[in-house]
Amino acid sequence: MTARATADWAFLLWGDEAAGPVPRTPPSARLAAAVRTARALRALDRRGWGVAQTLLRGLRPTAGAHRGLPEVTAVRLARRELPRCQLVVRLAAPEALCLARSFALAIHLSVLGLPAETVIARQRSSIGARFAFHSWTELYGEVLNDVPVVQSGHTVLQRVGCTALRRPD
Repeated sequence: MTARATADWAFLLWGDEAAGPVPRTPPSARLAAAVRTARALRALDRRGWGVAQTLLRGLRPTAGAHRGLPEVTAVRLARRELPRCQLVVRLAAPEALCLARSFALAIHLSVLGLPAETVIARQRSSIGARFAFHSWTELYGEVLNDVPVVQSGHTVLQRVGCTALRRPD
């Protein structure tokens, strides 16, 4: 077996730790992310998307945030944090649709120092108008809370992320 083939199968053979360990998130940072996510969901529900996106843009990561991680490690860490964020969403907004869920994940990851973005898009072709718009969360171009092919069926209208975590162009 070649080295490339071994690397491709590493996840299946050895689990998530095959590509190296993911840094641990301190419990205090995780608690801060949960609290700020719940507050942000309440703001979205009560004051709308205009106020909510301002919150996400102006957010400051917590002390000890995971800044400067390699992209692959950051995406793996984000996927590991996804169930924790979903728990907060289920408790704070049990009937949340895609925008609230995506916004919550972007807030949660941004508090932890990962530059996640909420993406709002319109379907390219739609038979019914019920879900003509959709939202998901991306980190370094990777879709975190939806199927990866969602990008090909939608035209992006808006990307909102934490300005403190943006990379200099």
